[in-house]
Order: sequence, then structure tokens, then C-alpha cells
Amino acid sequence: MSRTLLVTTCAAVLWTMPVRSSGFSGVAVDPITEWSIAASTAAAASGMAPLRTPITLAILHLAMYDAVNAVTFEREPYAASPRVVRPASAHAAAIEAGYRVLVAEFPTQQTVLDATYEKLLAGVGESPVARKNGAEIGAGVARTLLALRANDGRNAAVPYLPGSGPRAWVPTAPAFLPATTAFLANVVPFTMDSGAQFRPAGPPRFRSRKWVEDFTEVKALGAKDGSARTPEQTSTALFWEPLAGTVWPATIRRLAREQALDLTSSSRFQAAAFAAFADGLIACWDAKFHFNFWRPITAIRNGDVDGHRRTEADPGWEPLAVTPNFPEYPSGHTCATAAVAYTIDDFFERDVLIPARNIVSGEERFYSRPSDVVDEVVEARMLLGLHFRSADEDGADVGRKIARQIRRQWFKRRH
Repeated sequence: MSRTLLVTTCAAVLWTMPVRSSGFSGVAVDPITEWSIAASTAAAASGMAPLRTPITLAILHLAMYDAVNAVTFEREPYAASPRVVRPASAHAAAIEAGYRVLVAEFPTQQTVLDATYEKLLAGVGESPVARKNGAEIGAGVARTLLALRANDGRNAAVPYLPGSGPRAWVPTAPAFLPATTAFLANVVPFTMDSGAQFRPAGPPRFRSRKWVEDFTEVKALGAKDGSARTPEQTSTALFWEPLAGTVWPATIRRLAREQALDLTSSSRFQAAAFAAFADGLIACWDAKFHFNFWRPITAIRNGDVDGHRRTEADPGWEPLAVTPNFPEYPSGHTCATAAVAYTIDDFFERDVLIPARNIVSGEERFYSRPSDVVDEVVEARMLLGLHFRSADEDGADVGRKIARQIRRQWFKRRH
């Protein structure tokens, strides 16, 4: 962690910085970030599942990107190329696109969304004609994106029955809850050819040396009681215990604010980052429900059934953190972390610290390279007793591939 800067003071100041107005002529706030925050607020208020919310955020940001880009005409569109009547306000286009997407996704939250809409429009200082033309562009883009995603599987009810025997995921202690979020494995991705495009090779075979190493490591270091962890390792593990969705949306918005991105740059950066975040999860869940691999708590308590004499069972073993109720391989946190961290690095192409904050403790950490944060999350999710190292490393590889594909193929400058 020599490259990682830990900051435990001034946390409240850093994470509640006012929105910078630099680059937003005639407006007080960045509508891209404001609608993003509104989306998360509406998701929480409507009871949307945490792993469903990233899909909405990606749709929202891609719509706002296409709306702004239709006016500025600087980049290749994501999906929509509406006819543009000028003068047209790019701000009004973004505001309208964001509003239309969120009302469609959260109809019960329309009153609150209406208030945000009026507040954002009030800050647009361009002519009435430019605002009207921009709004028409945004409305058209929103219709295109929502139609494109109409049957993408994000609202599907997908049944799942656990397997049986060695390697198969089964409900885990303490609550033995049935598997959840199986739908995510079948959601149409945003920047990948399919959810299986970067599917990893799978967990180690039981007869392999790697399986014994993974089993032995998490058994010793991921245990709730009697662990060989150091205090520093425990601190790192607990820092990364909350879901990835509690970390990366806030980080993306924060960077857009602190780097004072203008409207065009903010729309592109956040579209790329939120698409990477969503696709990291979709790719991970494709693999999770393809391999259906058991969690460490199941494997260690049943170490005598894998056919390897060096994996001794411990029927009372418990992980440091409560095990999520879906299959183990690969790690969703490392998939998402790598996808977002490398997308951040690709966008800024300069020394920008990547911030992360634990929503429970308020502790903050900053990372000078994407590999620093990815390596730390790989270690942490194993130290929590939730994953084998192979699942963490393979998940990180999936996320890296998604970010690299976004850099090569998406949001490119027009020629």
C-alpha cells in the first residue's frame, strides 16, 4: 500500500464539496451529475434493488451523452443521432434526456423529479428558442435509448435452483437465503457483444495446486475467529466490505466535480464510467450463474468432499463478513472496480488520484494508479472470507478487458 494515500481527516469536507460551475456558462450546476444523484435517490426511495440500479444509471448517462453530443457534434454517438435544429442548448438537451429516462424508470418519483427538472431548467441562461430545440433533442434521444433497452432483461424475473454436491453453490449461513439477482446474468450489456464476451475460464480444478492454495489461504486469512490476518489486513478488508455500488457512483461524480469537467466532458466521462460499471456487473453475473461455484464457507465446511487430502474440513468455520446469497466465481466487486478504475485512468490520461469512501465508517482512501485500488480490492475480498483469490483475480481481469474495449471502440472523436 505504499502507493496508497490514506486520508481520515477532512472527509466530510471532501465529499460534500459544492459543484464547481467552471465550464458551465449560464448554469450553476452540472446537470449530468445532478441527474445522476437524483437517479440514486429515486432508486433508494422506490426500493429498487442495488444490483438493478446500475442498469438505470448506465441508460441515464448514455442518453445524456447522446443528447449533449448531438448538439456539440464532437464524438461518435452511442445510439442516437437525432435531427438538430439550431440554435440548440446542449444543457437543455441533457436536462430533458435525463428527466425523460428517470420518469420512465421511476414513475412513482415523478413529483420529486419534476422539482429537480424545474431547478435545472431555471439555471439555463440561453435563449428560449435554444432551450426549446435542445429539449426536443433530449426527448428524442431518451425515446431512442428507452426503446433500445425495452426488452433488455433488466426487469425480468429469472428463476434459479441451486445445485448439489462438490463445487455447487448452495444457500449459506447464517440465514441460508435463496439465490438472488439471477436476472443480471441475462441483461443485455452496453458496450460488450454479449455478457459472455469476457467470460473467464472458471474456478480452479479440485486436483490443482491452485485450488489447494486458494482454499488454504482463505481458510487461514478470511476466518471470523482465529484468523492469521494482521490488524492492517483486517482494516483493509472492512474498508472494502460494502457493496461496490456504494463506492463507485460517488467516486465517478466526485471526479467530475473536482476536475471541473465541462458539460461535454462530464457527459462523456460519466457515460463511459457508468457503462463500464454496469457491464462489469453484467459480465460477472454471466459467469457467476454459468459456473455456479460454491462459497468459501461451503467449501471449507465440506473440505472432505472435494477429493483432495490437503483440504481439511472445518465444520464451524465462519467468514469475517456475511456471505452474499449468490454464486462465488468471479468476484463482482473486483469486476466492477477494475472496469471503473481503468476507465477513469483512460479518460484523464494524467495523474488523478482515484478516491474511494467507506459509507459506514467515513474513511477515505486515494489511489494513484488503477492497479493499486484493484490489487487492494482483490486482497480485501479474500480477507473478508467471501472469495477465493482466483475469483478476485479473474474478476479484475474481466473488468480490465471491459475498460480497454470501451477505450478502443466507444465515445471516439469524430473524423
